[in-house]
Amino acid sequence: MQFLSPWFLLGACAVAVPLWVHLIRSEEAQRIAFSSLMFLRKVPLKSASRQKLKHLALLAARTALLVLLAMAFARPFFPGGAPSLLTGSGSRHRVILLDTSLSMQIGDRWQRATQAAGEVIDDVSENDVGQIVTFSSDFEIQNLATADRAALRATLAGLQPTAGTTSYEHAFRAIERIQEDSGRALAVTFISDLQKSGAGGNAQGLSVPPVADFKVVDVASAAATPNFAVSDVRVRPLVFGSRYPERLVAQVRGFGTEAATRDFTLSVTGKVIQRKTVTVPASGVALVSFDPFDVPQGINRGEVRASTADELPADDVFQFSLERREPFRVLFLRNTGDEGELFYFRSALAAEANSPWQLEVRTPGDATTHPLNQYALVILSNIPRIPNELADGLRALLQRGGGIIITAGNRFPAPELEQQLAAFWPAHATQKRLLTRDAERLILLGEYERSHAIFRDLEDAGGESLRAVQAYGYLSLQTEGIPESKVLMRFANADPALVERQYEGGRVLLLATALDNIWNDFPLHPVFIPFVHQMMRYAGGYPADPPAYRIPSTLSLQQFARAGQAGQAWDAIGPDGKRVVAFAQENRADFLLLRQPGFYEITQRTEKHLIAANIDPSESDLQPLPEEDRKLLTPATDTQGPAAVTGAPESEKKQSFWWILMVMALAAALIEMVLAFPFLTKQRVLANIESQPTMEGEEI
Repeated sequence: MQFLSPWFLLGACAVAVPLWVHLIRSEEAQRIAFSSLMFLRKVPLKSASRQKLKHLALLAARTALLVLLAMAFARPFFPGGAPSLLTGSGSRHRVILLDTSLSMQIGDRWQRATQAAGEVIDDVSENDVGQIVTFSSDFEIQNLATADRAALRATLAGLQPTAGTTSYEHAFRAIERIQEDSGRALAVTFISDLQKSGAGGNAQGLSVPPVADFKVVDVASAAATPNFAVSDVRVRPLVFGSRYPERLVAQVRGFGTEAATRDFTLSVTGKVIQRKTVTVPASGVALVSFDPFDVPQGINRGEVRASTADELPADDVFQFSLERREPFRVLFLRNTGDEGELFYFRSALAAEANSPWQLEVRTPGDATTHPLNQYALVILSNIPRIPNELADGLRALLQRGGGIIITAGNRFPAPELEQQLAAFWPAHATQKRLLTRDAERLILLGEYERSHAIFRDLEDAGGESLRAVQAYGYLSLQTEGIPESKVLMRFANADPALVERQYEGGRVLLLATALDNIWNDFPLHPVFIPFVHQMMRYAGGYPADPPAYRIPSTLSLQQFARAGQAGQAWDAIGPDGKRVVAFAQENRADFLLLRQPGFYEITQRTEKHLIAANIDPSESDLQPLPEEDRKLLTPATDTQGPAAVTGAPESEKKQSFWWILMVMALAAALIEMVLAFPFLTKQRVLANIESQPTMEGEEI
């Protein structure tokens, strides 16, 4: 037993008080009236009985009361958990920490692991409890702690290796989680192939929580297993023509391998398109390049696969989604004769091979005869007013998830256009500012939202050159009082340059200047082309999904929902053909966790998406943990149980023996009162007699 506040034990010294009281008690003598004592000699009274303790039961009650109070305030606890009377002698919480990462599929590793786990289950005694915890890229507690060995075996039989990566950090977190709830000493059996990548590149930073017993079972061979893997593929997720416009490149890596020549195939929709042969250097990297090829219309399943499988076949293939579709239609509205911005827009779009945009140019009057539901984006170039029916069409376009880009010019401010589009107009134009080239000049951008989707990818395309753009004319914009309006870009004098407003499922962008060489020199800068592309992609809702994801990944289904489809049922099918979205979640945009390699089909009404998932290449490195790092898997053994692990305050809080001592102290106080009552009554009687007046010579 230990004490949280041992200094309170000094209060037990107060037991000397009742001892002293019982030793110096006074004799109770009768008083007799006597005529005179002058002829008597005083003789001291000696009594051996006055040197002995009497009323031992009363003394014991008083002593116990003081000792129990002192111990209660000292807050006792048992470092090894509850004493054997409460938990049973030698009782332990046996934890089987089982590695279920992808590498456990190699050879007989999984069979050896389950055999080792079964031996631990056989050792669970009647006083013990057992628990199985699996770990890979996360940990999962498979069952509640139980002494039922049959239940533990049934849980073990239902486990299989996953496609996750090895992570020892998550395994040790599982131990800490169990320690928080367990009142027993932990005996952990760590079963794994001890893959080096499980340390995450920082083996020295790993810390195994101290437990009563920690045993490591290595189910892999000491030597590294050589392995080839298709680690990545560089591919466009969308194409807008009949042929893939460039070379498709796959990356092949060798882990602990000798130099070898390997064959690889490219397949689309299950059909082999090309075969390539490449030499992979010893433990090196090689690139496999496939020539342009025909792409079927629609969403296609693509893969690059090694022709010869090795001991870990799951990483011999890389899967990706490839969609061929028609270009996104863009409606460019301008007044007759305004060709400046149109020229630069067309030039920017033509600079991109396999452009995703199909540009159509009309005047506002002509646009009323064409429904806007066929367009992904509408650009209003220096338009001061539009027909009312066109305003209704723009509103419907936004509700369907489309976008609008508005650029200013010499016809602005345009109060009539602001009034027509008041429901989603981003900012109020107060005045037009025109400057001369020889007088005041303004740098177009003083700052911009670097994390925004428009500017996030501009850094590699010379985004900093935005600050060198000079504007000679712009609109002064105010966003106060306009809901959901956000300034994305500013001039050097802090005036808004680009303002966004979200409306329904669409986006509206208002540029305070023109995209020509009259109001600014923006088109003369290299950043102009990527800026126009990014602005159109963002406003037009261009899909930003990658061709493939890594396992594990968590996706929000909301990113696949189109405007106006909120609350509609989802249907998500995993690579094994089973539903991966629970029925309770199918009517709301929830999250999808990618756990298996292969293709996931996500459908909401007529919208269909294909998600490709591949294993993390770090799991392909089968090099074992070095001997010096394996020593880190030997924690300081905790021979006293969970109290030493969690600390004295936590252990005392879990056990709470102090209140039991307080109850015992209260019982001792009641016993003391019962035993002392006769003596207190007798003392009061004698005191009353002594207080009565007596006559001279009267005998008492």
